[in-house]
Formats: sequence, structure tokens, C-alpha cells
Amino acid sequence: MWLLLSIGCMALAVKAFSVSFTLALIPFAAGCLCFSKSNRSDLDDFMAFSFFIALVGFALNVLISVW
Repeated sequence: MWLLLSIGCMALAVKAFSVSFTLALIPFAAGCLCFSKSNRSDLDDFMAFSFFIALVGFALNVLISVW
């Protein structure tokens, strides 16, 4: 799950960038470190997790629209 942590750190860095450039460097560096630690297996796990979440969202959308 290094990839998920990396995306979270990058999102935090973008949010912190609106406050201060210096503040954004810390989560950006953590995101780069996490991304460098990820491998193909982490990418496969992340894609499977994202696909499952998308399927659940689609099913909820259909369920709510029918109801």
C-alpha cells in the first residue's frame, strides 16, 4: 500500500501548498519516498482496490436511482 500512502501524501502536499511552499515540501518528500518504495505488486493491489471501490460506488448509484 505504498502507492496509496504516496497519493495521500501528494494530496496533502497540494493542500499545504496553498498555505506555504515550505510546508508543502515535507509531505511532497514523503510522497516521493513512498512512491520509490512501491513495486509492481503494490500497483496491482492498488488497482484491484480501486476497481472494487468503483464497483461498490456504481452499485450504490444504481441502488439509489432505482429506489
